[in-house]
Amino acid sequence: MSSKKALVEQAIFALVRVRTCIPYALGALSVSVPCAAQTGDSWSGPDKPVHAFAAGWMGGAGYAAVLELDWDPADRRLAAVGVALTASLVKEARDWTRGEPFSFKDLAADGIGIALVVALTALADR
Repeated sequence: MSSKKALVEQAIFALVRVRTCIPYALGALSVSVPCAAQTGDSWSGPDKPVHAFAAGWMGGAGYAAVLELDWDPADRRLAAVGVALTASLVKEARDWTRGEPFSFKDLAADGIGIALVVALTALADR
């Protein structure tokens, strides 16, 4: 019974700490807006570094959110990947519902940002 109570307390504490992720979300939005008017979808388009940065930023937010739960480092990295992939897929789905093409090139750029966050957090967890 006490382990359930401790788990609930940890979850509540983590929810309170989620507010630390708000600057991450605002940062990702602030860099994504300037590229909204871009036309075409080339591998070297000006939005690809923005995608990598925003996905990495969201991955960092996911990592920071579960850091307070004392998860294993591998589980924290999985949470980072999950948050960043979810944000990336939601963004592409939103574009698609607005009549814009679903861009696998954008997702590839997102993957680069996510991989960098995973590598950096793996180094930090050593």
